[in-house]
Amino acid sequence: MATRREKGLRQGLPALVPLCALLIALAGVLVGPARADDTVQVSQLVKDMRKYDGKVVTIHGEAIGDVMVRGTYAWITVNDDRYSKKSIEESGELIGMSNSGIGVWVLERDTRDIKIYGGYKNKGAEVRLTGVFNRACHEHGGDTDIHATSLEVLKPGYPFSHPFPYDKLLTVVLLTCAIGLLWYWRGIKSKRYAKQE
Repeated sequence: MATRREKGLRQGLPALVPLCALLIALAGVLVGPARADDTVQVSQLVKDMRKYDGKVVTIHGEAIGDVMVRGTYAWITVNDDRYSKKSIEESGELIGMSNSGIGVWVLERDTRDIKIYGGYKNKGAEVRLTGVFNRACHEHGGDTDIHATSLEVLKPGYPFSHPFPYDKLLTVVLLTCAIGLLWYWRGIKSKRYAKQE
């Protein structure tokens, strides 16, 4: 015959099942964002080079410039500062004059999914890559780089237009006319003074 305590445990078990499920789901939610934040910024790699040297890192940013194919491998540049998130042409804020990027040595076949690289006329593909960070790569003449082991294109690149700045052109024309008129008026006054003398 079951004791009063055993009966209480049996009755309490069904109530524990939803509670356990809730705790597991909550743990999944808390662990999920940590995986999204496992990326390292290029500026952090540069700041703590010795800490990351030879370690596997993940970066996330815009593929910019050109792909430089070297046999079965290729060089790409990945820029991960705020310009890589939203360009000035897309109403992004001007935050400085330099970009934060790094050269990446990657299998050429992995670069084929990158159709558009960032530049003056294009927003480059958004990529996420994992690889070994080298503070002074022995294979590539002492350069700082990442030897990628995986590359994933998160968003494709796209072209954007640079509208002609008609307002600036009008300002230049008006200022040129004003300078011309002042110069002409100065010439007339100079001739009048010359005649009076």
